[in-house]
Amino acid sequence: GEKLLVEHLKLRYDVGAGTVREALSRLVSEAMVVAEGQRGFTVAPISLEDLSDVTNVRVAVETDALRSSIRNGDDFWRNRLRIAYDNLSALEQPLQDENVRRWEQANSEFHEALLSACGSPWTLRVVRQLTQHAERYRRYSIGLHTGRDVHAEHTQIFDAAIAGQDARAALALESHI
Repeated sequence: GEKLLVEHLKLRYDVGAGTVREALSRLVSEAMVVAEGQRGFTVAPISLEDLSDVTNVRVAVETDALRSSIRNGDDFWRNRLRIAYDNLSALEQPLQDENVRRWEQANSEFHEALLSACGSPWTLRVVRQLTQHAERYRRYSIGLHTGRDVHAEHTQIFDAAIAGQDARAALALESHI
């Protein structure tokens, strides 16, 4: 809901007003920012209803993509997935504060590797957009201690995917999301 003033953003990021307006327009098209007619721009609100909706759509799209990816996956896909999993595991056992950014990148690469053989560029685009929206909520709630063992969740997804168990992998991914 925070107001986004072009002048403030221009100064903060040391760019021109046109660049700021173009970026804001793109964020509007991705539903991250709301345009209010002649009143400017605001950060798109967050809500439990929106989180639930984003989560439900993510589960539907990502689990379907994962099943397809496992069915279509070849040796190249399995190797890419193993490398992504190993990189992620090295950072999250245990996750150190100084490694959070590297973990976020490795986590993204792992999830992209999981779906990379799904065969649908459009599905992957939709997943990226949904993931960006879900990321807003993850960052908002980062300080909450949920008692989750995210590494165990990743391991369960990985093991099922590598074993070609598409239904089991999809259930693990659903639970993870």
